[in-house]
Amino acid sequence: MKAYTTRNALKTVVENFRKPRQLFMYHPIKFEINGTFPTTRTELYSKNINGTTYWLANMSNDLDKDKQIFTHDGKFREEDFLTVFDEFCKKLGLFVSTTKTPSTVAEKCYTEAISKYMSKKNIGAKVSNKSTHFFAMNESQLFKYRNYEGASDLPDGYSIDIPNPTKHADMISSTSTETTELITEKLRRFPSLCVKKGDELAGIISSNSHGALAHLYVSDNHRGKNLSEKLEIGAAKMAIESGIRPCKFIDTSNQFYLEKTKKSKLMDIVESNGSPIIVDQNTYQLSNGYATLQ
Repeated sequence: MKAYTTRNALKTVVENFRKPRQLFMYHPIKFEINGTFPTTRTELYSKNINGTTYWLANMSNDLDKDKQIFTHDGKFREEDFLTVFDEFCKKLGLFVSTTKTPSTVAEKCYTEAISKYMSKKNIGAKVSNKSTHFFAMNESQLFKYRNYEGASDLPDGYSIDIPNPTKHADMISSTSTETTELITEKLRRFPSLCVKKGDELAGIISSNSHGALAHLYVSDNHRGKNLSEKLEIGAAKMAIESGIRPCKFIDTSNQFYLEKTKKSKLMDIVESNGSPIIVDQNTYQLSNGYATLQ
């Protein structure tokens, strides 16, 4: 398994991941190269088997659980991936204890393969699953919104601004499982916007460590004014200016937001072989009494 653990090494392969279906790998590597998010360190590993290259990244963060990202170039073959995954697990020490378990972001074919791997290895774990569709801007959308000015056209009394990380993190933490400290750091480092009415915080949007827009929230008493659309467009424009291709994950169960996003034409749903890709964000927690990987 080949390792890319320095910025110079990552620079040699980062452009490989510009494809829409691999942006959630591309952005963290760019952040590592540019030093965008200092509390996170991203290392990349690869192996080619039968003409397909499997890419496996590990994002370690002082403020969060380590995360693993998987993608490939070529035809995915479950048996070949699991050969690489087994080597990756042993390299990182995954599944060796209750404190060293995966938290993965990858297309569904990977999480289905990992489930079989755990069964074969007699690894018992509780899996928290979040299945999402992935959206990203195409070239014409990038061109349109790069110089878009309409995001600042708000109803009377409202204004749009950069959030105060320490002051405004609580609005996100009230609806997120992330710590306030981690959210504060993301607000400080990644594209984020808030909308106010006078001094009152009405809504907010931020980004996650994959470069995807996230945590879009508008307070109940300020809804129905297109504030969420203004926040999203404004944050997308900020992302473009920062060298990030705007993208986002949407829960497959959130049909209302899925349809709204499709109709907005802000981003396209990412497909592979003519079908929308499903990206699973899974967290694994070892069950007591089960064998761990040796």
